[in-house]
Amino acid sequence: MNCIGAVEGIAKALLGKFLDVSTTYRLDDSEYIRNVKAVIDAAVQFVADNPEVSEKTELIRDVLYDFAKTGWLARLENTVDSDLEAGATRDLEYQAYCYDYLYAHGNYPR
Repeated sequence: MNCIGAVEGIAKALLGKFLDVSTTYRLDDSEYIRNVKAVIDAAVQFVADNPEVSEKTELIRDVLYDFAKTGWLARLENTVDSDLEAGATRDLEYQAYCYDYLYAHGNYPR
């Protein structure tokens, strides 16, 4: 395994654990996404501070962001919500928009 693979693997393990904790303890999505952003920013900063690992900091940011967002959306798909009526579905496109907005702004869209 190369250095960038190790950084990516550790960050993905942390992101996965944050998702598990968020689900288990029913944390607010904004809290989970703030934690995601902190992990991603830390990984990007580590790579930037250690150019021998990789010179492409945006690549690691994009990979980790997509990993975290995909996991979060998959969790939403699998969550049984008592508020949903039989046969109703979640609007995953809107949920993806909310994730992007929370990540960028730190609060829910109005």
